[in-house]
Amino acid sequence: MNLGTAVASVMQIVRGCGSARGPSRYFAIELSSRHRWFVAPLRMALVMLVWGLGVLIVWDLIETAMLRREAHDLRAGLERVRDQDRQVLTEAAQEGIDLSEAALQRLPGEVALANQLIAKRGFSWTRFLSDLEQAIPARLAISSVRLDATSAMIRLTGTAISLEDITALTVSLQDHPTFKDPVLGQHRQSPGGLVEFDLTLRYRSQGT
Repeated sequence: MNLGTAVASVMQIVRGCGSARGPSRYFAIELSSRHRWFVAPLRMALVMLVWGLGVLIVWDLIETAMLRREAHDLRAGLERVRDQDRQVLTEAAQEGIDLSEAALQRLPGEVALANQLIAKRGFSWTRFLSDLEQAIPARLAISSVRLDATSAMIRLTGTAISLEDITALTVSLQDHPTFKDPVLGQHRQSPGGLVEFDLTLRYRSQGT
């Protein structure tokens, strides 16, 4: 046997061994036949998630439609109010009434002035002095009377023989039907031995 024949024989043996081992290097595994317990719950969870997302989307669409309708109603109401304002301004201009912003800013002051004039017109000095004379005890002397007709606040200053006389004046004013809330401000002993005082109270004009 020469060398070439020997080499050919060895190569055939190696190929035969290789072909014999070849099929043993590959494995065929059937996966479809295995049981997976988590597949069904996972599939149900995914279905529920999809349904939940669908419900949320529908709810968002409904809310969006409702908000758009409310916005439309608000715009319509605002436009009606603007139309009414324009109508009022037109009618006021025809009547010669100034409803500008500057005029509205002056309005509170004008109302306060009108209230003061009404209060002064309805105030009766004769009745006020008569009511005050009835309420003052005999042992006191009133030196000044200041009245704010707008707030109906009265400030009295005078002299008394003793502090008990001032207390009696306060009680008399409190019990009188046209005076209320008498408050003694200050009192001091004068050089002549009399007690000087000032007192504030409210006057209910015309029995109000």
